[in-house]
Amino acid sequence: MEIKTNIDLKPNLQRYLSKIEEGCMFYGEHGMRHPSGLYNVSVGKVEGAITDFLEVLAEYKDKDFETVDKDNTGKLLKTYRSVLLSFREHLDDCFSVVKIFIKPSERQKDNRNQCRWLELNAKETTQELFDEIREYKNYLDRSVNELKHNSGILAGIAFYDDRDGTKNCLGYFIANVVEGSYDPVESIHPKLGDMYTGFSFRRDLHYNLFNMYKVSEDILEFLQQKIGVDIGSIEVEVKSAPDNLRKAFQQIMDMPRYHFPDEYVKPVPSVALTKDHRLKLTYPANLSIMPNRLNRVVLTHSTDGHTGAYRIPYM
Repeated sequence: MEIKTNIDLKPNLQRYLSKIEEGCMFYGEHGMRHPSGLYNVSVGKVEGAITDFLEVLAEYKDKDFETVDKDNTGKLLKTYRSVLLSFREHLDDCFSVVKIFIKPSERQKDNRNQCRWLELNAKETTQELFDEIREYKNYLDRSVNELKHNSGILAGIAFYDDRDGTKNCLGYFIANVVEGSYDPVESIHPKLGDMYTGFSFRRDLHYNLFNMYKVSEDILEFLQQKIGVDIGSIEVEVKSAPDNLRKAFQQIMDMPRYHFPDEYVKPVPSVALTKDHRLKLTYPANLSIMPNRLNRVVLTHSTDGHTGAYRIPYM
């Protein structure tokens, strides 16, 4: 699937929400803000989290992992944890946007979880939408629930070429204590043979961004097919993306095209800026990934102060 934005680089849904007729919305009845404001704030949080991460990640460009200040590694993992949480919170905000287009009834079943509210009160209307996003929601839920509710930790792992320390593939894995040892959580990182695995930052960030923009497309389709919004008739003004946003996507596009060993058999996501100044997101993408000749593994993570043993992915 390929998704293209306009020159503003925004998810396509974002441009239309402020222009949809008020009669289609029930934000007042639900005690919620206008969906355009809600979505704008949500996207801004994701952009902010990614920008913070990229700023720290830039310290590793053309440098050996072990020559970078160790405090920077802690910041790298902390900022990427915020990236993951922001993607999951954005998905919740998307459910809130959908809820605003569902007319409340006196017999509705209340639930603070917006996804659950839709399942209880608008299952038939939203079923196709949920079918489209279920796989991605499950992907995010496994990681975020482990970090937020099960005391999981975000650990860093890096592959390097001993012949050239500037060639690297950085990433992470989520670990928790199993029989006295910090192990990668298998429900998140399935084993490759007998080896534990992880996620490279490049593939994971590209995959999450593709799905964020895909959910935008899915909601637009929902609004047209289920709510009757004529998106094609809505005129919107489009402005060029600010330089800082364009710079961030350029950094994302320029991340080294290395993947972790098990990721070479997975579909490749791609985020790219086009010559006509738009964003193109593709999954799966026909994109060549550099052969993994990286042969040195560096691990970094914090522990609970008690558990001293840990397992290293890919070893």
